[in-house]
Amino acid sequence: MSMTFMTWLGFAAMVIIALSFTWRPAYATLRPPRHRPVAFLFGGLFFIVLAFAAAWMAATALDTGQVHLSHHRYGTLDAMRDIEPIAYWAIVVVEYSLGLMSASYSIASIALMDR
Repeated sequence: MSMTFMTWLGFAAMVIIALSFTWRPAYATLRPPRHRPVAFLFGGLFFIVLAFAAAWMAATALDTGQVHLSHHRYGTLDAMRDIEPIAYWAIVVVEYSLGLMSASYSIASIALMDR
């Protein structure tokens, strides 16, 4: 499979799971003081972009077989599927979980427009 197909497949799975199960708990945690539909729309679009970025990171890791995350303050995290399989799959699961959380909050934010 190509990386583009895996990215869209992972993103679609995140959105379907978020639409089915996880947006209601996310919606319950959001208690904004005012009704601002435009802010909720753009916030939801921002979170959907974050979900797509998490799906892209996980698809890249699955395609190449290695994870390389680097941050100037927190250091570098490297894991390869063949050498460190537990760390590799844990990072991939965390990336997909981050995407699922972002997709859930994006749908909850968009749902707040109709409050």
